[in-house]
Amino acid sequence: MKLQGDNRELFIITMKGDEKAFEKLYRLYFPRLFCYSEKIVENSNMAKDIIQNIFIKVWENPKIIKTDNPEAFLFKMVRNASLNYIRHLKVVDNLKKKVKEKYLGEELYNIDFVGNEPIELINSELQAKVAQVMNSLPQKCREVFSLSRNEGLKNREIAKKLNISVKSVEKHISRALAEYRTNFAELMPLYLLLISIS
Repeated sequence: MKLQGDNRELFIITMKGDEKAFEKLYRLYFPRLFCYSEKIVENSNMAKDIIQNIFIKVWENPKIIKTDNPEAFLFKMVRNASLNYIRHLKVVDNLKKKVKEKYLGEELYNIDFVGNEPIELINSELQAKVAQVMNSLPQKCREVFSLSRNEGLKNREIAKKLNISVKSVEKHISRALAEYRTNFAELMPLYLLLISIS
């Protein structure tokens, strides 16, 4: 798809760190990128998280989109992140099966410990850390992120419910995602972690 002149200029300005240009770019491309990702991952909440994470990366390092076709580069980033999510789902499923098989065949454990308990212990520890990060967020940020992740509300719906601007909602969600990405950087990708938050 050929970029229109205005869109090309928008990318150029965004790469210079212009916040207004970035917000316009976000509103312009989010719907299309979201639909693209959703077709791959078949999960609207996860698709939304993937796109938001992509835009966080673009905002933190706008020069990554310095290519001849920045629009195509955005779609490539979304495609790769979406496919990675699918791959990691398969890895997690295989890991759970291996853990379960190991403990099912281990005679050192009594019958009460056989089954899903090892997996549940891992999930329990993960959920505890997720809750810890959530509780460390500022109250409004935590409230916004909870409405987005736990209740599945759209940004516009959250803004109306809390009587704040959509821009404020986007900033709170971006801050929350950044916190989770920092705290779980060594454990798993953000888009895989967010499965546990919901």
